[in-house]
Amino acid sequence: MGEINLSYVALGDSLSVGIGTSRFEPGFVPRYKRYLECEFKQGIPLFVFARSGFKTVDVLKVLENEPIQKVIRESEIITITAGGNDLIDATKKFQLEDDDGVFLEALAASQINYAKLLKKINEVKKDCGHKYVIRIVNLYNPFPEIQLANKWINKFNHHIKKSEKYLGVRVADVYSAFLSHEQEYLSYDKVHPNSKGYLVIAETIQNLGIDGLHKNTSWN
Repeated sequence: MGEINLSYVALGDSLSVGIGTSRFEPGFVPRYKRYLECEFKQGIPLFVFARSGFKTVDVLKVLENEPIQKVIRESEIITITAGGNDLIDATKKFQLEDDDGVFLEALAASQINYAKLLKKINEVKKDCGHKYVIRIVNLYNPFPEIQLANKWINKFNHHIKKSEKYLGVRVADVYSAFLSHEQEYLSYDKVHPNSKGYLVIAETIQNLGIDGLHKNTSWN
């Protein structure tokens, strides 16, 4: 059996873009790509379909694009960052309406969108002929002093963890990695990671391993 020509797709929001670092420092996506290249001892093409401000529904809409579907079908490694902006938007609404219901609505929408997103990826990759892994980054808390933030971030993460029921999916627990290190890992805007924070995210994903994804393996 011949060697697989691996490729990596990063889907998501500003975290996948790398917002928060200086222009000369990489986010977690290029760092994780380098790890994969060292692990497999080959160059790995990277495709980033992400934009700052994307919510889960926006990431889902990306998958409606047929050329992007083709790239995903042919990829072996996928990372996803989504959900943070759903929660940020809910927080802004809460500040105006003072109603916890906005968080319940955001959580419900995020759950639906995540399920559709993962089902779509599995549908696109059905009969693709090779193994693949999906790594989801859960939500860290940039506002640990705010009890309400802790409550809803944990609820979002509880749902995200359930995504591991889908084929090839594992969740990187960035929440725990950032806990008590927020000042050290966050950038000047106090929301996005800095270079050290992105390094921690990349390492947290790396620590999940690659679930038997090797150069000479395929679905049989």
